[in-house]
Amino acid sequence: MYYLVNALLVLAIAFFFFLPMTDRRTARMKLCMVCALAVALTVSATMSRPHDAAPVMASKG
Repeated sequence: MYYLVNALLVLAIAFFFFLPMTDRRTARMKLCMVCALAVALTVSATMSRPHDAAPVMASKG
């Protein structure tokens, strides 16, 4: 399920990345959207990982 969400976020980032810039307002909107989608992708990617406890190594000694 998370792979689909991440793929859609990547496609949205690519759309705004290749969107032509015609004026300053468009450039600002493009920058804001790419940053917001990148943050959403980062949060989605970190939340999709399993939250298992790290293995603990027993020390010899």
